[in-house]
Amino acid sequence: MVHEILSAIEHVWCPPHCLLSGAYLGTTPQLVPGIADAELLHHPPAPTSNELGVLLLRHFDADDLALTSVHALWIVGTGTTIDKAIYALKYKGRMRLAENLGAWLVRQPELECLHADVLIAAVPIHAARYRERGYNQAYLIARGWAHASRRPLLHEGALIRHRYTPTQTSRTEGERKNNVQGAFGVKDPDSVRGRHVILVDDVLTTGSTLNACAMALLEAGARRVDAATLCAAV
Repeated sequence: MVHEILSAIEHVWCPPHCLLSGAYLGTTPQLVPGIADAELLHHPPAPTSNELGVLLLRHFDADDLALTSVHALWIVGTGTTIDKAIYALKYKGRMRLAENLGAWLVRQPELECLHADVLIAAVPIHAARYRERGYNQAYLIARGWAHASRRPLLHEGALIRHRYTPTQTSRTEGERKNNVQGAFGVKDPDSVRGRHVILVDDVLTTGSTLNACAMALLEAGARRVDAATLCAAV
């Protein structure tokens, strides 16, 4: 009873609003707390895996592409609202939001056919950036998806970023590739050897980071590497 009273008082003084649209959420529970269901259910979906593959080939020669396929949930860019969620989970400490959105990957139809023993892995961040931020948002997204899909998750620390790289956000395509070339390594090759690995990150842009990470996994003995992201910038 006391909890219900306190909850009602909090609702009056701090009425919940959708992170994406700013609309009042009311008292109905949302699939992702803090975001109106309609904002995610009706947000423009990302292109299909085949279409994203064609887009990647604009940035890579076929022989240089280490990823077998790429999947994403939503489009992010001019006129979309999902970027507010990406910013919040990446820079505002919204760790639970990262896991909740990661769990949404079970709704991606093309990912449903993946075998149950596909190994989910997160794109790592450098130790210095981890100390600054306190968490790796890609790992939280991956953990949310692994839990929701009941698939194995590669332990944090097995895949490492051993070179600190500046953010990719404002870099050109060529700079992005050079920025991450040779930046990743696998500390525990036995954990990926012979496995089908699917890399998880927040946003797919040119694919430079994901591809460099996939290359490290293949060199460590992974059988195949795919990628899944929350958003694709197209």
